[in-house]
This record gives sequence, structure tokens and C-alpha cells, in this order.
Amino acid sequence: MHNLIDAYVRSYNVTSAIVLLNCRFPFDARIIDELNKLSAVTYVYRTSGIYDLILKVTANTENELHKTVGTEIGTIRNVDSILTMVIA
Repeated sequence: MHNLIDAYVRSYNVTSAIVLLNCRFPFDARIIDELNKLSAVTYVYRTSGIYDLILKVTANTENELHKTVGTEIGTIRNVDSILTMVIA
């Protein structure tokens, strides 16, 4: 089943990334609200540890993906740092 899903995603030539966010303390839940408004953000997980949030972001091209991360996610208030890992 997992291979079927992978093949389906590849057939649409979608670029995806896992994005890790550090947020200013104390954590502001409005960050999650802002992320949920972005169509490119498909999953948002609140975590404990070094990073506060883990996201899955999808776009049609890698350039579009980086634009979303840098321009839309990176400008959300109280997001301090971002680590982006493109899924190959």
C-alpha cells in the first residue's frame, strides 16, 4: 500500500519537504493557526525537544517550495528559525 501511495505522489511530480520550526518562547498557538491557512502546508505537528513544530509542505516545484518556506512560513510572527529537508 505504501508503495502505491509513493507512486501516486511521484506521478504528479509534487515536491515535498519536512520543515522543522523553532518558535519564540512562550509558544504562541496562533502560529499553528497561521500555518493551517497555507495550502502548501499539509501537516502540522507540535513536538517537544529541540524543535517546536514539524511540518510537511508540498509544492509543484522546488522553487515554489522554497518560496513558501522562506516568504510565507518564515515571516510568521514568533518563528525564530527554520530547517528545511526536501524529500527526494
